[in-house]
Amino acid sequence: MSQPPRLILSWLGRLFPTGAEGADLLVADLQDQKTRLEAIVNSMRDGVLVTDGEGLIRLVNPAFCRMFGITGEVEGASPLELTDQAQLEDLIVETLRSQRERLTEFDIDRPVARRLELSTSLLSDSLGTVVVARDITEVTRLTRMRRDFVANVSHELKTPLSAIRGYAETLRDGALEDPKASTRFIERILQQCRRLEALLEDLLVLSRLESLEGEVDRQPVELSGVVSECVELVTPQIADKGIELSIEERPVASLFGDREAIERLVANLLDNGIKYNRDGGRLVIRLSTVDDTAVLEIEDSGIGIPADSLTRVFERFYRVDKGRSRSEGGTGLGLAIVKHVAQLHGGRVEVESRLGQGSVFRVYLPLGLGGLGT
Repeated sequence: MSQPPRLILSWLGRLFPTGAEGADLLVADLQDQKTRLEAIVNSMRDGVLVTDGEGLIRLVNPAFCRMFGITGEVEGASPLELTDQAQLEDLIVETLRSQRERLTEFDIDRPVARRLELSTSLLSDSLGTVVVARDITEVTRLTRMRRDFVANVSHELKTPLSAIRGYAETLRDGALEDPKASTRFIERILQQCRRLEALLEDLLVLSRLESLEGEVDRQPVELSGVVSECVELVTPQIADKGIELSIEERPVASLFGDREAIERLVANLLDNGIKYNRDGGRLVIRLSTVDDTAVLEIEDSGIGIPADSLTRVFERFYRVDKGRSRSEGGTGLGLAIVKHVAQLHGGRVEVESRLGQGSVFRVYLPLGLGGLGT
């Protein structure tokens, strides 16, 4: 075989230097690559764990340590020793045994309750495994919420539609010839139509609020004026139930936000305070400022909320008293809209209640521009 040209030998000499100087350069290059790799792995939001061919840990990044509450030395330990998660250990053992990638989900309760998605892959030449852990707690929660929302909407639509169909069929089958009966059934059909209209309107409001996110049309909103306008609209309902209304108001500066959304918030709280109040009851509206935050408080003397329902009353379609809610014309979305509007403006809502004695709903809305996203 002919000798390689000197040019090629020269090039190979530069690429793979020999002697102490060449070894130093190779070590420095390997160290540099190791440092870069560690920086990349450590900056990842997903958890990463690397094991050797025996399933013992060789590397974990900070995200993985946070997910599983790992502290102290890790190298050389087994995943079960460090995490106390038999599912993780079994996943790594099965990956090494089968020489196949794996994907699974499971829940952990320490250090924080989470749902994790774990995927494994093999290192080259079966030298070990790489486990990537992703926190899918929020994704799972949102997926469940969407599924429940669709199921709830379907149920809420089905009930009035079934009633309308039943009344219409009764009219068709002869009740139309009876003036008294036909009038009663037609009124019930109209009542169910109004219920459907209210439900669809609230669904559209929620859809609009969710589409706004940080794109709120900011304008100065006088909360006092909004309260006065909303009170004026519900005055007939207040009078019908003989409710005693009082307004306790202190000066409140303008807040910047979506006026229509804030009007909906106030109107829904007032509607809630009237529907679930007792005849001849009391309704108190308080408006004040605390630490650059507008505070709207609406107190009623109604049926109250059981302690086990206080954390759920702001969920969509959740009703404390399902029968009464429907008979009063409630859609089950009013308080969910209140919570959504408050959060949209950087605020929050809370409730205090005693069963049989009434409830106090309190909304905190930051003044100025600070409460809104960009």
